[in-house]
Amino acid sequence: MKNLKRNVNGITLIALVVTIIILLILAGVTLTIALGENGLFKMARDSGEATKDVSEEEKVKLTVSSAFIDGAGTLSTEKLKKSFTNEFGEDKVTDTTFTGEGPWIYEGERKNYKIETTGKITGTAKGSQEGTGTGKTVGELYDGVNKPDEENYNEDAMHIGDYVDYDAGNWDTTVNAPTSANPFTFGGYTAGQSRNTNATGGSAETGKYEGWRIWDVSEDESTVTLISAGCPELYYHQDGTNYAYNSEQILTGEKKTGTLAAGQPSNPRNWNSDYVQGNATSARAMKKSDLDEWYGKYIDSEITDSYKISRFPENTANKLISVVENGMNYWLCSAYDNSDLYCVSLGLRKVAHGNRGGRGVRVLVSLESGVKFIETPAKKDQIDGFEYNNWSIE
Repeated sequence: MKNLKRNVNGITLIALVVTIIILLILAGVTLTIALGENGLFKMARDSGEATKDVSEEEKVKLTVSSAFIDGAGTLSTEKLKKSFTNEFGEDKVTDTTFTGEGPWIYEGERKNYKIETTGKITGTAKGSQEGTGTGKTVGELYDGVNKPDEENYNEDAMHIGDYVDYDAGNWDTTVNAPTSANPFTFGGYTAGQSRNTNATGGSAETGKYEGWRIWDVSEDESTVTLISAGCPELYYHQDGTNYAYNSEQILTGEKKTGTLAAGQPSNPRNWNSDYVQGNATSARAMKKSDLDEWYGKYIDSEITDSYKISRFPENTANKLISVVENGMNYWLCSAYDNSDLYCVSLGLRKVAHGNRGGRGVRVLVSLESGVKFIETPAKKDQIDGFEYNNWSIE
């Protein structure tokens, strides 16, 4: 009886082991629920991060609204600086935080915000371009070997002159090509016409020079600048004393030399408003100094003076030349003297200068840092005897 009672009240070794195993399983399940890839702690952390994102975004929206109200229904660099300084503090708003006439970029703690002149705000998570998708950045695709006759030239790598499927959108209205009857003006397009094509009314081969090409890659290979393959609009420069300085200010927002002609237009053109779309951060007209620097960097590192490069080599000598020689007369938007602007001459294939007439304008667009491209490019139809890669933005 004593032995029977002891067996009934006791716990066998097997039962103890089973109990421990069950407890370990339950502990594992509990830890997985709490600490796993989609566990409670991660969910709580993500929820907290999302709350911070929303909080900052709402704060940015309110700050922009304040600037909009302060500007009586318009946004300006001055009003945005004032509003963001009041809300976020002077240390978050430097002299370079808001520049130009918009769109503007504000780099927040959580996201980077692009603020349109209309007040529209687009937030992009910091590092989102680098951390998502299967595409590759400029740094991964560009190998710095741009000339076909250079050693280790790779046809499938990214090069200066390659095409990119960037889209600048369409024109909303019809504006006739400018003439001497309406100088210091732009035009040459119809409502619905793409900003990626040539303006009409200039000397160009229709349909041949369209889209956007890689103009430059930064030294750290983090950013890329595009150039319009064609001239998406025409500008009429009028002959007159000091008129070139007016045109320079209209085209670039800069007046480095000379005196503006009184009584003539001089308000700078806001290129951002028409050409900054999607992955772009800024846009501007190409200046004579841009061509000088580009030519010295990619064609001949010892040549920087435009007079020495006044005549372009034949395209067959170097396919990079076709990036700037596009089959259309266009302005290099800088004053040569008080009456002439620099220009690229189609017939002479050289940098020249002129004192009147409607010529095309080439536009430079900078893409956001870290933008990704589909790894394998399409091949562009042969242009000027060369085949180019056509990269798609992811």
